[in-house]
Amino acid sequence: MDELRTYELRDPAALIREVAGRVDLTEDTAWLALVHHPSTEQRLLRVDLLPVPALLDDDDDISPHLRTAVETYGLEWTRGQGPQHMAVTIVVRPGFTVLGPNEGVWCKGWRYSNHFQSLHTGELILVTEHGWVDFMTEACGHEPRMVA
Repeated sequence: MDELRTYELRDPAALIREVAGRVDLTEDTAWLALVHHPSTEQRLLRVDLLPVPALLDDDDDISPHLRTAVETYGLEWTRGQGPQHMAVTIVVRPGFTVLGPNEGVWCKGWRYSNHFQSLHTGELILVTEHGWVDFMTEACGHEPRMVA
């Protein structure tokens, strides 16, 4: 197996199971998981509920909420090193575990968040009543799933 890049999760399945052990993945919630050394240690530091629903309209601008959320981490840039952390967005909504326009709004929100924090933010995991799927790796599973 090739060595993972620092912005890749070592084990998306283990991460979403650990998140589900800490919080209830209820319908129309969005979570932000802070992971230290995602490609090696993959240590989950915290999981925070985001102040926006999981289901968004095409014109919603969630970038200020995302920026505020990661600014609370206070991660300093380390000279000569890249980011040591990753913020994983977990979107819990009904429907098939297929990434669609709703998740595109989340990606656009991160693109324009301008948070200037030392962390990777491109990772998104979708959770539905059918299971979960990881945006970057396409890893998926039937458990955990959205809590009824």
